[in-house]
Amino acid sequence: MVKIIKQGVYYMDGRLVKESEAFMTSDKKEVAEKNTITYGILSAHSKSMGETLALKPDGVFLSDQTDVLRTLDFVGMKEFSVPTYLFEELFDGDFLRSAAKKWGGVFLPAHLGTTGAYACEQAAKSGQLLFCSDGLTCGALGAMTLWEEEGDLLRFYTKGSVEEPRRELLAVYLKGKLRKGVGPTDVALAILQALKKAGNFAEGKYLEVFGAGVSGLSMDYRTALDNALDGAGIHSSVWATDDKTREYFEAHLRAEDFKSLAPLQPAYYDGAVVADLSDIEPMIGVGEKIVTVKEFLENPAEKFTRDGRAFLSAAAVEDEYATYETMAEMAEILREKQIGGETVCTFLPYSKPVTLALAENGYLNVLLRAGVDFNEFLNTSGERDADFVWGGSARLDARTIAATLANGGYLASALGLDYPKRIKKYKFDPAAYESRVMSFVGKAQKAVPLAYDDEISPLPEFPPLPESLELSVDGEEGDLAVLIGDPEDYAWSYAIEDRERGAFAALSGSFPEKLRTHLIDWGILPLTYEKFDFKEGDVLHLEKIAELVKAGEERIVAKVVGKRRSKDIVLTLGKLTAEERKILLTGGKNNLVRNK
Repeated sequence: MVKIIKQGVYYMDGRLVKESEAFMTSDKKEVAEKNTITYGILSAHSKSMGETLALKPDGVFLSDQTDVLRTLDFVGMKEFSVPTYLFEELFDGDFLRSAAKKWGGVFLPAHLGTTGAYACEQAAKSGQLLFCSDGLTCGALGAMTLWEEEGDLLRFYTKGSVEEPRRELLAVYLKGKLRKGVGPTDVALAILQALKKAGNFAEGKYLEVFGAGVSGLSMDYRTALDNALDGAGIHSSVWATDDKTREYFEAHLRAEDFKSLAPLQPAYYDGAVVADLSDIEPMIGVGEKIVTVKEFLENPAEKFTRDGRAFLSAAAVEDEYATYETMAEMAEILREKQIGGETVCTFLPYSKPVTLALAENGYLNVLLRAGVDFNEFLNTSGERDADFVWGGSARLDARTIAATLANGGYLASALGLDYPKRIKKYKFDPAAYESRVMSFVGKAQKAVPLAYDDEISPLPEFPPLPESLELSVDGEEGDLAVLIGDPEDYAWSYAIEDRERGAFAALSGSFPEKLRTHLIDWGILPLTYEKFDFKEGDVLHLEKIAELVKAGEERIVAKVVGKRRSKDIVLTLGKLTAEERKILLTGGKNNLVRNK
């Protein structure tokens, strides 16, 4: 079904050729590296194409990023430099709306659908680069989306670009055609299974999807597959565009946003995934294990069974998987059937326009009559695909879920199922967006204050680093006003909270580079130690700390004073750049930017 090539490949003469068999000279390889869709997009959005990229996006999507907005307000930002979409997922409407007004953004209220739905239906254009604060992707439209952390988003708004290392690029070459009853989640699971066996081969890399098999996939299938591939831990993805992509833009009243994208030949990739869609079967992912539904039925896990058969007690289809075509196919499979009271199935639609189309074309009625529960989009539950729950959970395609519901709740494959594959054409109605989305792009009202309230307060001005510090240990486990037990679990927002509580330093055995940068940005000293032997009630004295930081000292001697002991220990601050020393001494990057 899926083949992984763990060496460089060239796309040439309409096929993939291993680098070892292509006999390309180094100068031809250098040209071929520039012939990919990915290189074309990144080079158009980066100041340089060396080992480090300096990227400026065409737009940014922020989902409930109140801390980012508070910080931008503190430093005195005048206006969003690129279109910025503020998405309300819970109850921060007034605050986000005021930010959109103040800086010329777009406010997206709740209940309209996912951020990704609006991005694809109304915002993303072929060839664009987008930043987002969550996992949205518009790769199927020919747009690259990068998931940036809060600190990087702030760096973009204050510096104009985000620096990140250039990454390896994999070709995802699709061929063949899916059989009826096989869906995009099945394709994704088959690819994820192969990538996992190859050592999580795609993790942290770019994916570029093309090949003869793409033309046989609808845009709904492409969107769902593109989202599901995120499970491989990829950094970003982009697809070749074709007539179906053009039709998608036309249907969404945005014909001018389409751009034809395809790799030029020869194009060089650092590896490849080759998937024959004709061979893909309905799949099931249970924990770390991925097998075909057929294999699972032959030997089901005991906790997923009832009367010795795999049984479904609850399922959900939501977000990017609850597209129009997916729900219409489920309706056709379940037409004139009832799922029964022992099984619960819920779907949360992709967007309000999709809900309207399902209702107008009669599919919503079919699903409701069959016993499927429909919920207006409130907020994501954290699950990003169709779920089974039998005392455990599994990933399944929506077509398999529908076949299982039609089978009384007992797991069944949709492969070869007799149901009408042809569905009524989707007609996009922008009314739901037009009536509720508020755009202030090009109309920033700079005098408008942000709508702070009891839950969201203005960011205070943090004091500069004092000449000396006293740090108290509050607990045996290291619950210090600045002490980090597991730096991997220490989020960017925690640094803000600690700084607001008066923290000037954080202690840990080590700091990932990204976290170290975040702490410094907030004026927090990232101090490491070799041995954790602090006790409750201990006090750490750091004398002349400001002087030591200014001098560029990498090792700091601290005196630990306890109930019955007093001793000197050595903490490591590490090498600091002149800019980082200035940030720490000033009390944080925000103070520095504001003063400028």
